[in-house]
This record gives sequence, C-alpha cells and structure tokens, in this order.
Amino acid sequence: MEIISRIIIMALLIGVGIVCRKTGIISNETNKGISDIALKVATPALLVASFQQELNMERLQRLGYAALLAVMAIVFAVILGYICLPKGKKQAGDDNGKLAIERFSAIYSNCAFMGIPLINGLYGEEGVFFLTAFYALFNVAVWTHGLVMIKGEAGLKQTLKALTSPALIGIAVGAALFFLQITLPDVIKQTLDYAGSMTTPLGMLVAGVTIAQTNLLSALKKFKVYYISALRLIFIPVLTILLFLPFPFDETVMGVTVAAAACPVATICTMFAISFNKDSLYAGEIFAVSTVLSVGTLPLVMWIFDFLNVLVR
Repeated sequence: MEIISRIIIMALLIGVGIVCRKTGIISNETNKGISDIALKVATPALLVASFQQELNMERLQRLGYAALLAVMAIVFAVILGYICLPKGKKQAGDDNGKLAIERFSAIYSNCAFMGIPLINGLYGEEGVFFLTAFYALFNVAVWTHGLVMIKGEAGLKQTLKALTSPALIGIAVGAALFFLQITLPDVIKQTLDYAGSMTTPLGMLVAGVTIAQTNLLSALKKFKVYYISALRLIFIPVLTILLFLPFPFDETVMGVTVAAAACPVATICTMFAISFNKDSLYAGEIFAVSTVLSVGTLPLVMWIFDFLNVLVR
C-alpha cells in the first residue's frame, strides 16, 4: 500500500535526524534553525501553493465539509480526553501540570509539523488545501482551550500572537488569492512548490533530532506514557472514523481529517510546559514515544480508514 511506503520513508528521515543529532552533525542551535526554516518558510510556501486552485462550488463545498469534520474531530477528542483521563485524588493538589499535559497530549495532534508533510506526501497539494480548515480550527482550540488547560488561565496576548504565526498568515494569503482567483505567475508558483517541498524532509529531520534529545529508554518504561500514546494514536482516531461513518463519504477530505487526527502528540504541548514552568520533561517524553510509535500506528489507522472506505462504497 502506497501510504505504508510513504510513512516508512518518513520514518527513515526521522532516523536520519536521530543519527545526525547523536553524531553531532546537527546541534541544538542548528536544529532550531532548521525548525525555523520548516515553520516560517517551507510550511507557509506549501500552504499558499495549495490554494492555487480553481474556485468552484464543488471545491467550496468540500472545504466547508472539511471544516465541519475538523470541528467534530477536535470537539470529540476534547470530550474523550477528559473521559479517559479523569481527575483523580492525586491531582487534587499541585501535580506540576501533569494531568493537564496528559490531557493536552491525548487531545491535540501534531497536525502541522507532522500532519502537513504527511498529508502532502499522501494526498498532495489538494490534501494540504483541505487540511487548512483543520489547522486553522486546531490553532483556535489550542490557543484558547489548550492554553487555559496548561496555564490555568486565559492568555489574550498569546492567542493574538498565534493569529500572526507564519502558517496562519500563509493560509490567509493563500485563501485571499483563492477567493479572488488570482493566479500566480509560473515562476512564483514553482518557487513556492520548491520551497514547500522542503516541508516533509525538514519536518521529519527536526522530529528525529528532538527524539534524540529525549531519554527515550526512561520514557519507554512508563506505562502512563503508553496509555496516553494509545489514546492519541489509536483510540481517538479510530473512534473518530466511526463517528464519521454516517456522513457523506468524501475519500480525500475524510482521509485528510483522519490522518490529521491520527498524528502523534503536538510539539506545542512541550513548548507550553516550558513557558509556564510545568513538567516539560514529561511532556517531551510523551511527545517522543508517541512520535516513534506513530510509525506503526499511522499505517494501521489509515488501513482501517481504507477498509471502511471500501465497505461504504
């Protein structure tokens, strides 16, 4: 199956990142630079390029359908996160934000850093186009509900700052060109395509370097880390597929949403934990383990989706 081969390629690229960090080829500072290029250059370029499509009613309807599925997937994940990770007696006091980190990790996927290159590899620019609906709504949820959950209070300044992130600016620019039906010159479009093509290798490389900096052996000994990873990688995505079954079946739109929902833990959880003096080491461990395990779970979830696709057809 093509999706398996593509995910194996991404896993090998993650392996390259791990080797580069372990051998000293990529330092922490270099990794930050690579991450900035991926997030601030390659990803916005890919997003703008994905909107260079003909405006028609069918495409608008499918984009609206993608937004509806995204809302359903995110709200469903929030509900399941609270049900599967209830507040126990141990969390009655200060647990250094561990419960909030666990819930955040279970609820929010790495739909940008892992999702965009993954979906670009699986569905091409058309898939990235539909992913923009999920990503925009994801950002709203993360910088409101997610931020409050980790920090314990609302943060208007951080939320407004998130709205000016390079990726969301890329979505805004691309959407404006799409709705105004402004076609970019071929030389600009090809430049964006070349820049956007860096998203997958750079994203996987950074993920590998990040994993290499974590004490993975220690994290692999913690049962709770496996439990949260199972929620994020299998339980929530599979239930999301079942949730979608009664709705009209659009293979690409639904596949993009499922792939985004099946990605490992969002990197922003670790960033929030660092910013607000929570247990960032624990957040990093969950991120690392879920990213490693996703190499096996992503093909499984997408196989389940394809199997149900055949049944629905």
